Amino acid sequence: MAVDTEVQRTAASRDLSRVVAFAQIGLGLLVSSYGPYLAGIAAELDRPRGELVWLTMTFGAGLVLAAAAGPAVLRAGAGLVMRLACAVIAVGAVVMAASPQLPVAGTGSVLVGFGCAAVALATPSLLRGPGAAKRITIMVGLASAAGVCAPLAFGALESVGVPGRWALLSAVPVLLAGAVHRTVQGPPDEAVATGGGVPVGPAALAWSRIVLCVGIEFCFSIWSVARLVDTGVALGTASALGASFGIGMAAGRLVGPRFVDRPWAVHAALATIAVGTVVVYLGQDPVTVTAGVAVASLGIAPLYPIMLGRLVGIPGLSGRHSASIGSLASGTAILSAPAVLGWLDGRIGLREAFLLPIPLLVILLVLSRRR
Repeated sequence: MAVDTEVQRTAASRDLSRVVAFAQIGLGLLVSSYGPYLAGIAAELDRPRGELVWLTMTFGAGLVLAAAAGPAVLRAGAGLVMRLACAVIAVGAVVMAASPQLPVAGTGSVLVGFGCAAVALATPSLLRGPGAAKRITIMVGLASAAGVCAPLAFGALESVGVPGRWALLSAVPVLLAGAVHRTVQGPPDEAVATGGGVPVGPAALAWSRIVLCVGIEFCFSIWSVARLVDTGVALGTASALGASFGIGMAAGRLVGPRFVDRPWAVHAALATIAVGTVVVYLGQDPVTVTAGVAVASLGIAPLYPIMLGRLVGIPGLSGRHSASIGSLASGTAILSAPAVLGWLDGRIGLREAFLLPIPLLVILLVLSRRR
């Protein structure tokens, strides 16, 4: 009997990991497409990049909405939420790929954004418990590894005269695999069972850290391709070179589980990001800027898993509340940081605007020392 129970537990764990992996791979492909998609659709419509940045901000809006609705939504089960999210993202990706016209593209972007938000909401709830930071690092590492393919696909299509937005369809098969997967359950929510209140101070500190690290990540994710275009290369080439961000993120997150629990991990990550940011600012040619993006991505990679792991590890904080707080933090960052960088692009130029991560790094360094 004990052997049968262990086999069932192992099978359930494998199923849980599989459906989270499907969802994270789809999310990685779509989110890493935002940068080349923004540059490509601006070129197709002959519109300023700053006017269209809202198309890439629906993920953030979805995260904010998910934060408000999260505790109620997750009562239906994080596994079911994950499957439904995969279906919604797949539909949105098809709609975004089909047309550059803003009413159509905007509708698809909303579906993708809200679906990705639901995936981000359900993931920590499914992976919470001892060792959460390592498990989250592995799953977002899969997302980052998959995300390498998106800008390469954009670049390949653009180089042969096909709109790069059709590369969004690459995410549809894996998302459908997640949507039809049987529903899985996460670990029991002990904080809810004990009826404990929300520890406001530690939760607020964790929220602030996630806002900063996600804000830094999306400054690079959304605007790296545009920064490369400004060095004089064609959009297809810039999209392909933009894969350096995904490569660095994948490498950092796949290696990250060995280091996320080390006391020096955050400081090393912040220093690496600072070096990469300065190189991106100083670079006048695509090779230098690409190198800077790659270096920065290595430092960015472990930050979100570390900060999310600290959030879900707060004693007395329920799984639903930690998912909601993490969603609100990520949404706040995605809505604000790339938009501010885009606003600076229109006023002082994208090269100078790319210094925005520096003050965010300093604040995060200060907050990372507080308990």
